[in-house]
Amino acid sequence: MECGSLLPRLYEKRKQACALQKDMHRALITGIAGFAGSHLAKDLVDHGWTVSGIERHGAVLNNLAFLHDRVRVEECDILSAQDVGYVIRKYQPDVVFHLAGTTFIPTAQNAPQMAFEINVKGSLNILEETQENAPDSRMILVSSAEVYGDAAPEKMPLTENNRPSPVNIYALTKLCAEEITCYYHRVRGLDSVVLRPFNHIGRGQRPSFVTSAFALQIARIEAGQQRPVLEVGNLETARDFTDVRDMVRAYRLAAERCRPATPYNICSGKVYAIKDILDKLLSLTDAEIEIRPDPRRIRKNEIPLFQGDHARFTEATGWEPTCAIEDTLRAILDYWRDHVKKG
Repeated sequence: MECGSLLPRLYEKRKQACALQKDMHRALITGIAGFAGSHLAKDLVDHGWTVSGIERHGAVLNNLAFLHDRVRVEECDILSAQDVGYVIRKYQPDVVFHLAGTTFIPTAQNAPQMAFEINVKGSLNILEETQENAPDSRMILVSSAEVYGDAAPEKMPLTENNRPSPVNIYALTKLCAEEITCYYHRVRGLDSVVLRPFNHIGRGQRPSFVTSAFALQIARIEAGQQRPVLEVGNLETARDFTDVRDMVRAYRLAAERCRPATPYNICSGKVYAIKDILDKLLSLTDAEIEIRPDPRRIRKNEIPLFQGDHARFTEATGWEPTCAIEDTLRAILDYWRDHVKKG
């Protein structure tokens, strides 16, 4: 390769890198009291950021209790552009982390209009009001690897070059939000990044998700609050699980180092059958537990195998997952033991 053709490309890469190194210390998190939002708030506070966030009216803020007065939370309906605009004008964030939305797939399937309202119109309001009221800020859209759909096993692990092909309403809403986010960068000039996290688990996740569902039942059995029978759905599906602490660290690094309008997978790259997850949790208890299939826990159109490749994200940020799955599962079980004990 001739030097004449290389130098302009090196200059452009250096210019992009410098643009991403602007001072960032004020964060606004939508859905701050949620599972990932509360973990992200802690990570950012621990790294010296000033953190504010928004939650829906009447939201329970228990997940933020451990942060005391270190974060500021505003009640805000993301379907109200006026409310969103007020909060962004008030806090003037350097980075908006958009996590709020309908995240449980069955809920979206059962109420598709609501899912589109919240995940698509809500994202549009966040983008529009950020561009209008804090145009120099960076917007991080937390989308989902669900946008890839039901890819064949031979296409695993999934990279960002795999064509999105949603197979459920939730994934479709997330893909729509991605397209709107890229539009706001391409046409409106808003600095925005698209992240596609795979399954992430940890303390504080709702028991509607599989690892928490197992751990809560085990904790109740240990406490004598449930018969020693653990009800399960499909144990043959396999997923790429990442500890939520690794995941939110990735969100912070994305704000600092990723290119705009480029999708990034965030995942461990390791896949575990749900049966293996259950076995690991059962190895952490002395209780004798019967495993009983429950057809109500089996989802339609469930993807049998889902594994990601985080090479693009690691190249951009240097991120690697650090939490062992055994440590993550122990933390989840201990969380539910404490929860059950406190009643």
